[in-house]
Amino acid sequence: MDDMERFATTALFLLVIVRVVKEVKGVLEPMPRWPAGGREAIERKKSEGEVDDDWLTPEEEFERWAKGGARPGSKRLLVSVSQALLVVLAVPVWWRTTAIVRAPIPTRAIATETAMPPLTFEPPVVHVTLPRHDSSELVSAVLKAAAACSAADLRVRALPGVEATRLAELARLTDLDVDEWANSRSDGDGTPAGDYHLVFLPHRPQDDDDDDTEGVTLVVGSGRTVWVRVRSGADDAETMGSIALATRLAAECLALGKCEGGTAVSGLDGRVPESDFSPLTPDGRALLSFTLANASPDRERGHAYSWRFGSDVEDRFLRHASAALSRLGGFETEGQVLYHAKSAGERPRWDGDKKAFVTPSSELPFFVDSEWSLDTSVGELAAKPLHFVVYVPPSDECPLLVLREDGTPSPANGFVVPGWGGVVVWNPPTCGGGGSSDGGNKSYLSGSDLERAMEAAVGQLRQLLGLSPSPPHADINEPKLNIRSVPASSAGFATWEVDVLVRRRAAAGHRAAMDSLDSLAAVVKAMPEMDVPKALAEAAGEALSEARLAREAAVDGRLEDAAVHARNSHAHAESAFFHPQIISLLYFPQEYKLAVYIPLFLPTLFPLFTGLMWDVRFYVRRTRCAAEHRRRAGKAE
Repeated sequence: MDDMERFATTALFLLVIVRVVKEVKGVLEPMPRWPAGGREAIERKKSEGEVDDDWLTPEEEFERWAKGGARPGSKRLLVSVSQALLVVLAVPVWWRTTAIVRAPIPTRAIATETAMPPLTFEPPVVHVTLPRHDSSELVSAVLKAAAACSAADLRVRALPGVEATRLAELARLTDLDVDEWANSRSDGDGTPAGDYHLVFLPHRPQDDDDDDTEGVTLVVGSGRTVWVRVRSGADDAETMGSIALATRLAAECLALGKCEGGTAVSGLDGRVPESDFSPLTPDGRALLSFTLANASPDRERGHAYSWRFGSDVEDRFLRHASAALSRLGGFETEGQVLYHAKSAGERPRWDGDKKAFVTPSSELPFFVDSEWSLDTSVGELAAKPLHFVVYVPPSDECPLLVLREDGTPSPANGFVVPGWGGVVVWNPPTCGGGGSSDGGNKSYLSGSDLERAMEAAVGQLRQLLGLSPSPPHADINEPKLNIRSVPASSAGFATWEVDVLVRRRAAAGHRAAMDSLDSLAAVVKAMPEMDVPKALAEAAGEALSEARLAREAAVDGRLEDAAVHARNSHAHAESAFFHPQIISLLYFPQEYKLAVYIPLFLPTLFPLFTGLMWDVRFYVRRTRCAAEHRRRAGKAE
């Protein structure tokens, strides 16, 4: 409210008060007295014809008010009083329905929790197992690497005699067999369920006839076990350096989720990417929408393909991925088939060297057409869906290759749209002069073609969740160190990768919850006229309690409990911040009150109370005059 509005409001209230005071004064003062000689002056003017006969002398006016001493009736006064009383009684009702309810919010506790460091986890425990008798240099190199590693808590155990022989037997097995053995013993080896294992498997030269690698090989399993294959008896400096590097990389791979070196965001220190987990709702739900888009399903220039989404896609691929990510949140899937879903970008050009049509990386932002009917149940889930489109190009643009920024074809022949999903281009077998598929009749995407398309889609999902598009591979420039991984079956996510995602999710959820609570406290403090319902305060209290429980669980090393509490805290904080009762309809600033109530009540209440004053004045004067008349009559008798 500016100065002019304050001045106008003050002037209006002063005028109202002056008028009310005048009316009250008229009620309390007696009947006006005529000045001396007033009666004679009126009678003289009447006789001379200067005034009408309607002019009354004081005695005549007194008799008009006294009415022969009869007491005044109270019916008119009771009507006016009842109307005023009804208005007065309605004031509490009006106040109760429009009063601002401000339930207490624990602002001080929120400020204290927000000022604390972000949610952090203790470095995970990695149990290192190696044979004691194989090489003293091996044991020494591993111990030095364990002492210098800060990413994880490495606990080295050197096995003697018979137990070391078991490691030699494992070295003869394939990686798939070792991974199966590691996953089968993960619950019965006496170590906590969430700990990791690093096993050194020394092998003899004759045991390695089928191994095409030399030196040290780091193999990342699909569970929580990593093993290092090293030639037995090798003790040269180069091999020991590779062993130390493999030990460090294994610890960083399990703890940070990045096996190729460099920096990574693991959630251990509370840091999370700004755009991480955007598809997930605060309570950890996401919708994965898969679409098979036929660009031109006509008889002359296109292909018409469909898929059996329930049996071929959801049951074979997506159900395993959703189960693997169940600790991260609930992932719902749905599928559809689109026809006449032409790309919105420019027509791809023919590349004679690649013998295919190519779409450069500069055209990828315009590839997806906004008119594609990618219908989803987003209204029911209340979460932004992730779209994965398998695009079938028309026959006159087929085969179609997607180029990366360096001009080379994409290995998955697709691309990722951050925050939206991904697109995989699938070239049917009829491409390259084979004509249309069955003269335009509908065929089904299945077999190896469907498997490759789903592998590409799962890789895009990995990227959107913050992982590498494919499992760890050998891309470290070390002469005697190779890295390979065991495929995570049809799920596409290893257990240690999900652990990293859960840590990130817990840290991100806790940080988002505290940001929402801090913003809520600031808004409530800055707007004293804003309604704060009790349900909102309870939700804020629940969010704060869950955030504290998440911090306690993280300190105790209970990853799953910390993730659940952080998820609940984020959900409660968001429900409090976006509470439906915090809307403009319940926000009454002073200007709004004046603009609503003055035009509504002032024209009604002012005449009502003015009329009441007049009725009271009339009753009082009639009563006084009648009593004076009776007194005079009694004295005359």
